[in-house]
Amino acid sequence: MTAAIEFERPEHPQLLFIGGTGRSGTHVFSQLLANHSRYARVPIEARFHVNPQGFPDLLAGEVSADQFVRKLERFWWKRIRAGEVAPVLARRIAFGRKVRGLHKVVERDRFDAAVAEFERTQSVDLDLACRNLFLDLLWPIAEEAGKPGLIEMSCFTVAESPTLVRLFPEAKILHTVRDGRDAGSSKVSKRQKRSHPRDGSEGLRWWEGRLRKIEAGVRELPPGKLHTVSLDEIVAGDRETVYAGLLDFLEIEDEPAMRAFFDEEMSATNAHKERWRQGLSEDAQRSLVRDYERTLERLEREGFHCAPQLRRAYEHAPAA
Repeated sequence: MTAAIEFERPEHPQLLFIGGTGRSGTHVFSQLLANHSRYARVPIEARFHVNPQGFPDLLAGEVSADQFVRKLERFWWKRIRAGEVAPVLARRIAFGRKVRGLHKVVERDRFDAAVAEFERTQSVDLDLACRNLFLDLLWPIAEEAGKPGLIEMSCFTVAESPTLVRLFPEAKILHTVRDGRDAGSSKVSKRQKRSHPRDGSEGLRWWEGRLRKIEAGVRELPPGKLHTVSLDEIVAGDRETVYAGLLDFLEIEDEPAMRAFFDEEMSATNAHKERWRQGLSEDAQRSLVRDYERTLERLEREGFHCAPQLRRAYEHAPAA
């Protein structure tokens, strides 16, 4: 290890990866669990370990180590995305705080040392080099918080969970799901690129497409690695049962700070539940309901692992 990396890598890190379709509650669940004494939280989506040209493509031989490092040093260090709609790009340029990336959580010296270590070792053992790079960049967040575990919450986490479990056999995966109409409408409201959905119907198709990628990843996981939790159910359903199931999966006890966040912050209002209705006529609402019902039926027929949670949440949703 290079001298600039001033911590000892844990041999068996307690890692929790949280992911979903996007706009599905990954951030609020990471905040909930970061109130527990076990977990610190990476406050950004690191992405280099799960996104295109990241660890999955690198380990599959679809990109070279040089290509991976180039994107790591440029795009994932400071993320200004090509193809963003003009208002979004203007905001990012005008306010430096809106430029996302690893520079928000990793000091430059530590970043350079971690990359140099990766380049030195990747030709010998690529799996180990990837594992160590992730720890060298992000584990100091847990060290500084004095906690034994770390949460990372990039959206593609569940879709690429087979790669993560390959690199971190000790890790657990949490899949957060949300009513596809709310997830899709939230994506529309946060539209950042021309390819992103423009209305509720497009948002629903975007959501289903993301779920399909997630399902492909989940079906390669060994038993016991994955837990699926519904944002809708934990804010407006059988809250205590869902909360208890999350604690059981993670093998942790309830704690006052975590319980306070759950009681005070995780509400239907804060989750913008039923936001999909905003701005839609009654006819447009009925049309989207029909589309969603057909989508749920399709997911159930195909045996999607998250279909039961989505069905329960839909059946308990308030009528228009």
